[in-house]
Amino acid sequence: MVASSSTASHETFSGASGTSTPSETSAGADAAIAGLHRIDEKVNALRASREADPDTLLDKAFKATAPALVGMVAGKVFQTLWDKGTARRNLRKGLAADAPQGLVMSLAFAAASAAFGAVISQLSDRGSQALVNRRHRKSRAK
Repeated sequence: MVASSSTASHETFSGASGTSTPSETSAGADAAIAGLHRIDEKVNALRASREADPDTLLDKAFKATAPALVGMVAGKVFQTLWDKGTARRNLRKGLAADAPQGLVMSLAFAAASAAFGAVISQLSDRGSQALVNRRHRKSRAK
C-alpha cells in the first residue's frame, strides 16, 4: 500500500510541474502560427495599399505644406487689410490710427478671419490635390 501511495503522489507532482501533453503543445503552436499568419496578412495588405498609392513622398509633402503656407500668407494679408481699414476708420473718428479695438470689432475680426481662413484652406487644399492629380495624369500619358 505504501508503494502505491508514493506512486500516486509522484504522478500528481509530475503533472503539476508544468509539463504539457503533445496535444496541448500542438494547439499552442497552431495558435501562434495562426497569429503570425494574421500579422503577415496585415503587412501584405499595408504593402499593397502603399504600392497602389500613386503619391510620392514629394507629392505628400506638397499637399501638406502648400495649403499651410497659403493659409499663413492669406491670414497675414487679411490682417494687414483689416488693420489698414481700422486705422482709416479711427482717423476719420479723430482717434489715433492704432487705437485699441472694442469688443464687437475684435469679435468681428475673429469671425471674419476664421471664415476667410477656412475658405482659403479648403481652396488651397483642393488646388494642391488638383496639381498633384494633373502631374500624375501627365506622367501616365507619357
